[in-house]
Amino acid sequence: MVSRSKTGRGKVTAPIFLLVPQVKLPKRLDLARDADRALDSVPGLIVANWVDERIR
Repeated sequence: MVSRSKTGRGKVTAPIFLLVPQVKLPKRLDLARDADRALDSVPGLIVANWVDERIR
């Protein structure tokens, strides 16, 4: 037999979190866009560093 103190008598179940979307955030991680930016910047970086090394 379970004692009355452990049966949950007089206690109320209350939700702590409600899973309701409050705000829509824009998608921040776009790997294709970031990869294109990186590829577009590589030739310029190579030329800039190569020219600096040759001039000095």
